[in-house]
Parts: sequence; C-alpha cells; structure tokens
Amino acid sequence: MQAFTQIRTFTVHGGKEIDVVYTNEEETMSKYLKMYAQWYAEEEENKFVGLDLEYTREDPNHEEDNYLAVVQLSMRNHVLVCHYSWTNGECPALRSFLQNQGIVFCTVDKRADFIKLYYEKIIIPRENWIDIQEFVNVKGLNERGKLMRDGMASLATSIIDESYSQMKDKFPPERHNYWEEQPLSDLNLEYAAKDAYVSYQLYVKIWFFLRYLVFCPGCKKEDTLRGHLCAKCNKAEIEVERAQKNAAAEIARLNAELASVQAELARLKAPASSDNTQQTSPPHGKRRKMNDEQWLESSDAPKSSDYWQNLRKSWTGDEQKSDDPWTTEMSDQQSPKSDNPWLTKPGNY
Repeated sequence: MQAFTQIRTFTVHGGKEIDVVYTNEEETMSKYLKMYAQWYAEEEENKFVGLDLEYTREDPNHEEDNYLAVVQLSMRNHVLVCHYSWTNGECPALRSFLQNQGIVFCTVDKRADFIKLYYEKIIIPRENWIDIQEFVNVKGLNERGKLMRDGMASLATSIIDESYSQMKDKFPPERHNYWEEQPLSDLNLEYAAKDAYVSYQLYVKIWFFLRYLVFCPGCKKEDTLRGHLCAKCNKAEIEVERAQKNAAAEIARLNAELASVQAELARLKAPASSDNTQQTSPPHGKRRKMNDEQWLESSDAPKSSDYWQNLRKSWTGDEQKSDDPWTTEMSDQQSPKSDNPWLTKPGNY
C-alpha cells in the first residue's frame, strides 16, 4: 500500500478558496485532526464539524455490500479528505476523533453513513451527529402529502448559493464507481471536498438563524432546535421539578404531623374544659376540707356574717328595716311584748 498526501486548493461559491488535504497517512491524519480539535475548543459560535462519506462501487448482482472508501471532514475553510480504503483500516486518530472526543458533526442524510461506519466498528454518539435533513425542508410535500427529503444540492442552492444547483450535474453518476482508485481523480477529489465543505457551511447558515430566531427558552444563550430546552436547561428544569415534588411531600408530611399534634392537644383539653363548665360545687372531698366560712366565701350562697349583722342592726334600731322578713313584719305591726325573749328587743323587758 502506497502512502500519499496531497495539498490542494479549490474554488467554491463567491470565488472563495478552500484548502484541501488529501491523504491516507496516519501521521498526517493525526496532525490535522489535532488542528481540528484545537479549532473546536477555541470556537464559540460554530462548534461543529462537517462530515461526509463516500463508498465503494455497488455490486450489480447485490451479492456483496459496498463499504467505506473516503471520509471527508471540514471546518472553517479547510477540508481533510482521508482515503480510508487505502489504509490498513486501523486509523486510531480518526476513530478517536469521530467517536471518543465528544465533537458534534453535521451531515446531509446520515442514514447510510451510520451503517457504513458501523461496519467499520465506528459509532458516533447519536446526540453528537446532526442530520440536516431531519429539521430543514425546502421541497415541501409530495403529491401524496408526505414530506420530501432534500438532497445536498437543493439545500445548498436554497440556503448557501444558487451556483450549487449544478453541483450534481457537473459530477457524472458513473464517477461514484471510482472512489476506490488511488489516488482520486481531480474531479472526484473536488467533489468530495465540496461535499464536506457544503455540509459544514449549511449548518453554519442554519445555526445562524437558529441562534437568533429559535433559541432555548431557558437560558436564551445555548441555542437548540425548534425552541426546545437545551440539555443544560432541561437538566436544571428536571432538578427543579424534583426539588418541588420533594418540598411538597415534606410540607404535606409536616402538615399531617401538625394536624395530629393539634388533635391530641384538643383531646387533652376537652375533659378539663367540660369539668369546669359542669361543676357548680367543689367535689365532696374538697368541701370536707373547707370550714363553713371558707365554703361560704367561695360560693354564691348568702354569707352568714351578713345575715347576723343585719339581724343585729334590726334589734338595736340602727336601721328601720331589716332584710329579715320576720323581724320586719313584727316591727311594722308594733306587736306587743312577747314572752319569747327571742322576739323581744333588748330593753323592753
């Protein structure tokens, strides 16, 4: 297997030039992939890498599957074209870059790409691989009312530049049977480089609109598709909901405990209050311990001292009338002296 590396320059829309590195050398791949990883770490807005794949020719009898031939990566105005079918199949730097470093990739139609990478035991995490076809559509609905999937040419023509309308026409379909040849022809190499670059530029344009038109309703900064919460805000929202549920459960528990305590206090107070309202006289044992004067003082009964004082006043003439009905009646009738000394006033003997 012959090792090779080519550095080329191609012109794209608007007269811009892109730098292309075409290689099958592991050392060269590792060098430029490290450069991409550094760019990715420094990037603040367009934090993703364009990805495109090309396969070997299809078996006309469909007895054998075609397999991965070329891997193209693009970032900024640079494209790295790795001729995977002309390597030993190991490519540790490429494998690590695709699946182990948490880098986000953008592709137009990844359905077949996923299968081809899977055959090579390379699995890009689903959350790190964006299929532009899944959320952007320019063709609309077909005659049966179903949404049509857009190809790279139609998307690039509508979103990037109208010059891409002839993108597929300039590359004959039969040229797809030559991805195995070494080295690639200029036509194939230019087509492969532009595919990766267009994938990257498509998402640059789309991400611009998403960033300013469709943003995360939570943080307003970390944008996401269709206005859904970003991963960070979604996690925070879940934590808030969990905390609210825990707080509600704790409040309910405390309220239940408070109600139980209040019921117990009411139960303890109920007998004492009923005794106070129904008891008109002290218990027999308590009354026995009191003398008569104490009992009279603590009750509503007429006081004996008042009674005898009033009676004395009526005898001595201190008052015209006494509260005692018997003495009052005798005084009013001017009754004669009685032999009963108790009914005779002192001094009338």
